[in-house]
Amino acid sequence: MRIPQYDKPLPTCEGPKLKPFHDLKAIVKLKRLLSNNAEGHAHVFEATIGSKSFAIKIFKFYDIEEDRAALLDRENEQVSDDLLRAHSDPFYNECRAYGRLEEKKLNGKVAVYCYGYITISADKEDQLEREFDVVDWDRPGEEYDKPVSQRQPFRAIVKDLVLKDVPLSAKIADKMLTDLRRIRRTGVYPGDIVLRNYKAGLLIDFSTARTEPFYLFNLRPGRQTQILKDSDLYMWERIRKENKLDTRKRAVRDEEYCANLRLRKKVARTSKK
Repeated sequence: MRIPQYDKPLPTCEGPKLKPFHDLKAIVKLKRLLSNNAEGHAHVFEATIGSKSFAIKIFKFYDIEEDRAALLDRENEQVSDDLLRAHSDPFYNECRAYGRLEEKKLNGKVAVYCYGYITISADKEDQLEREFDVVDWDRPGEEYDKPVSQRQPFRAIVKDLVLKDVPLSAKIADKMLTDLRRIRRTGVYPGDIVLRNYKAGLLIDFSTARTEPFYLFNLRPGRQTQILKDSDLYMWERIRKENKLDTRKRAVRDEEYCANLRLRKKVARTSKK
């Protein structure tokens, strides 16, 4: 795998890109924000630079083989490694989603504000383990046979730090749906709409987002593509139902919600064949 140049907008494929955050100086203090999450895509820290604090989401390393295994044979034949990586790596998912929001002047309005991406040298890995007990980075094993200077750097997204949350209410849920619809109109489909991905009513996570142009939208039949695009609407509906919120808005009609559940199960069975 070629290590990208981390001094220009990424990813290098067609579509939106995120710029590097050049204003970031030396981090003078680092504090862990989220507990260990072996299943997550990243670890999140509060970073103090000078007198300002940011949230820095440091991503684990991406294994392309997991996404290759999820594709059908004919799809694997049509998708290059570079394209699959650019559209499936959680780090690039965030880059593309925030790149599109920046294009549409929605950065910070429908999701927490993003400043850009940075890299953190591999020699910080021991420090992260020693100070924060973080060891699950999924770094390729062969890299540990190389000198530290030749290992891939960590990749991170820099965002506004939001520490104070607000209780979920019907009003907040309505705003979440309004923002979600605005995001979707830009060609970004966040996918993972769950409460842990919100702070103070703002979406903070795009690591599973699908941003147009997206390779699967051109490979899958229209019905399956629509299911991929609409999954976040149904996830919002699940939040509304499970929390018994008397909202003014609906993402989909109740009968559509039930029909979608049945259809998703049917498509999942078909895709495995």
